[in-house]
Amino acid sequence: MNEQRIDPAGWPDAIRRAEGSQIVVGGPGTGKTEFLVRRAHHLLEDGVRAENLLLLSFSRRGVADLKERLESLLRRSGVAVPVATFHSLASRLLETFGQGLLGWTSRPTLLTGPEQVAVVHELLETEDPARWPLPFRSLLPTNAFAGEVTDFVLRCSEQLIDPDRLASITSERADWKALPAFLERYGERLRTIGRTDYGSLLADAVNVLESPQARDAVADQYRFVLVDEYQDTTPAQVGLLQRLTAVGRNLTVAADPYQSIYSFRGADLHNVALFPELFTGPGGEAARRLILTTSFRVPGQILAAAERVTAGGALPGAAGPVTPAPGSGSVEVYGFTQQSEEAEWLAREIQRLHLEEECPYASMAVFVRSKRRFLPELSRSLERRGIPHDQPDARLADHPTVRVIFDCAIAATASGIEQDRAVRRILLGPFFRIPLGRLRELERSRTKGDTPWSDIIRTGIEDGHPLADLLADATWATSASAVDGFWNIWTSLPQIADIVADPERREERAAWTSLAQVLGRLAERDPSTTLNDYRLLTNQEDFEATPLLSYREPEEDRLTLTTLHQSKGLQFDFVFIADAVEGTFPDLRSRESLLGSRHLTPSIPDDTPGYLRFRLQEEMRLAYTAISRARKRVVWTCTSRGFDEGRGMPSRFLPAVAGVPTVEAAISRPPERTKPVTTLEAEAWLRRIVGDPGEAPVVRTAALSLLLEGSRWGLRPWHEFAGVRRRGPDTGLVGIDLVMSPSKAEAYHTCPRKFAFERLLHVGDEPSSYASLGSVVHEALERAERSAMARGDRHADLDEAFEHLSALWDPSEFGGEPWASAWFRRAERILTHLYEHWPGTGLPVALERWLDLDIEGATWHGKADRIEVTEHGMVIVDYKTGATPLSLAEAAVSIQLGFYAMAAEEDPELSRYGPVVGAEMWYPAKTDAKSVSVRKLDLEQMDAIIEAMAAIVVGIRNEDWTPATGRACEYCRVRLVCPEWPEGREAFRP
Repeated sequence: MNEQRIDPAGWPDAIRRAEGSQIVVGGPGTGKTEFLVRRAHHLLEDGVRAENLLLLSFSRRGVADLKERLESLLRRSGVAVPVATFHSLASRLLETFGQGLLGWTSRPTLLTGPEQVAVVHELLETEDPARWPLPFRSLLPTNAFAGEVTDFVLRCSEQLIDPDRLASITSERADWKALPAFLERYGERLRTIGRTDYGSLLADAVNVLESPQARDAVADQYRFVLVDEYQDTTPAQVGLLQRLTAVGRNLTVAADPYQSIYSFRGADLHNVALFPELFTGPGGEAARRLILTTSFRVPGQILAAAERVTAGGALPGAAGPVTPAPGSGSVEVYGFTQQSEEAEWLAREIQRLHLEEECPYASMAVFVRSKRRFLPELSRSLERRGIPHDQPDARLADHPTVRVIFDCAIAATASGIEQDRAVRRILLGPFFRIPLGRLRELERSRTKGDTPWSDIIRTGIEDGHPLADLLADATWATSASAVDGFWNIWTSLPQIADIVADPERREERAAWTSLAQVLGRLAERDPSTTLNDYRLLTNQEDFEATPLLSYREPEEDRLTLTTLHQSKGLQFDFVFIADAVEGTFPDLRSRESLLGSRHLTPSIPDDTPGYLRFRLQEEMRLAYTAISRARKRVVWTCTSRGFDEGRGMPSRFLPAVAGVPTVEAAISRPPERTKPVTTLEAEAWLRRIVGDPGEAPVVRTAALSLLLEGSRWGLRPWHEFAGVRRRGPDTGLVGIDLVMSPSKAEAYHTCPRKFAFERLLHVGDEPSSYASLGSVVHEALERAERSAMARGDRHADLDEAFEHLSALWDPSEFGGEPWASAWFRRAERILTHLYEHWPGTGLPVALERWLDLDIEGATWHGKADRIEVTEHGMVIVDYKTGATPLSLAEAAVSIQLGFYAMAAEEDPELSRYGPVVGAEMWYPAKTDAKSVSVRKLDLEQMDAIIEAMAAIVVGIRNEDWTPATGRACEYCRVRLVCPEWPEGREAFRP
């Protein structure tokens, strides 16, 4: 092999030898990009004209970096070297040659990702089902299947697979038999409507360069081609380079196979190893390999940690040993018990480094595996401390001010956890900025009363009425056009006017202006797209959806907050890798699409064990890439709720990072820093002193005096502290306005004392895997059944429910693997048992329906899972994910079912369906039964149920917490303070 190892002293000579095909391979920080830039500079200084050079990079950020570096070396003004992404180069080639060689009458318009899905969906709706395999026929009209087929089409383009080649492949894949004809039809449709997509852009450019005329013209223009991040190239991009340099053969590429992390976008890891064979010289000689030996960025300890993570994953074409940069660096691993604690520590440490050690925010970064899971929590912690942060590759949809608009749409249209999180972001964000303690109080009020967020905000937030109105009526988000929905928010929320009038809020105004323009253009193209539709589309949009746009580096001192994938190419003094838990990082969730599009890529193993091994190795390379961004310090953090519970297990990478044998040995608590950094920390520090009986009285008194006078130096007034009551009488546990719910009533009926501790004092209300399972199963059922209800079907099918379950599933909520898989199988069994033995006979008319009732002067508020209509009237259904049904006698007098029955009959919208003729609890989790266990309400017991409900209201108002003994006492934690039990009586001794 024609290979040369180059240390820093050998750079000048290597840079000058620019002729022929060469691959520059090096580890992190070895200067691969700098080598390309210096070679380009040398060629310009040697007399090569700027227009005869071409520099290519994988991303917009990479292009911006190449331009900036090259401009800093050039002393000549007005020199513009072509620097582009592969997609923008392809666009230029097609603009030049497409009309003559492809028969275009005009240049096609580029489809966005969502528009491409829409074109595919339109074609699938008119497909002949008989041409498709039986399992796919019922899916042809669905959006989900259109997304699957769109992905398949893109992967074909990346692999340069045309309909004829696909037809030859389908002889071994019966499930692909209809796809060659569809691919042909799709291409014809694009030509008819004058459109193209991002995959076709590259494939068409490759086809254009098959022409000797185009190939010679390009060779005359681009005498030297230099390519960065070659390890990320797809077969289509390699094919483009082969044709681009077929005449001149002066090609230099830079790569590190250990940073190949984009296989899910078609990148082929083997391109690096095969480069010498793919790009031979005029006489057939292999291309040269130049290996850069020394890292200028990554010191010893950090480089060693990166290498330990990838140990055992030797890659073809790798650079071999790397000499680290001077210094040792540091690698730390810290664990926390709550995500909020992890986020707060990160924000505090970043602020401490900035204030105490005078480190610019721009020298620090936080990387996460999934931006949807942890970044919102961290972003709020950063905002509370006033730390400027942004994502370097942020789309308009990711701008915090635009996210507020989307959060309003989520809060109005979603339910469950998704809605709660959106409301939380709105209230803590720039519109309201309520204290965290106040938010906790509102969340407790909502939990206690099952009250809609619109009512909570209307009564509990100053100036909250406009937001409450938006949440109460979601038609602006679900029926109006997207731009009309945006203007509805704009004119409804008074906080927007305040921001518009503030001269310091230019960035927010610019983001809103851009969003309004985007939505206006969208309305012209597709007025049926609502704001909620657009929000969902932005969540699905691929990273490659805007590769032709230019990248702008943030000008102010900002913390970088981004994903692990987007960290590549960046470098910082301090790197924090957060949310490192199993199920999130490594992310080994099945990416197997319905059509199995990964099997189009020859370099990805076909067998499941081999594929999982491949996925894990790519996650290892992702960790390697992230670690090696750091010049001085790397900190990994995770939230673990305990090894015994199996929730939020720390990442398997942590022992390798720390250089120890076990996860337990790798993780430690961060060092305690008692010295306050900010005024808020000073406030908390003083409050701890005041509340510490071990402190000297004079010290506690001094701390109290400072708190009382704190407004003089930036503290809040003391009466705004969470948990501090205003002076006056003790009002007990129950407020004046009592709001009841059926679940609250059932809890009080079971045991008043347990109710007081758990429902009112929130003792032991930490999350559990059982509660998480119930939430995700309920939400999957709601989404599946809502689609069925819209179609007029009696119920959804199992595949539809599974699809929603998979979309909602977050393994980290169940402790990562292997626990998450066990819980997922349990959820699948519940849904399978329900749909295979569906107990209902009616048509659904309402799902997750809020119902209200007044009993004994108290407002009762609750949500019915399902309301069906039969020929006799309404039947109320409540799903139960517990495996132990109530007895028949208990269900007959159920307060919960009784409330639903009474409230539904009094509901003016539901009463048109007739009287309530039944109310049932379904127990699909009891999977050992031959049918779904059903427990029914005895409607003749309604008078007794009303009497029991009234007695419960009286008991709660009187704060009668007399314990009730029963079988539930055996596992009740309140026994420790319950006078009915020996262990509890100790608390009541005089």
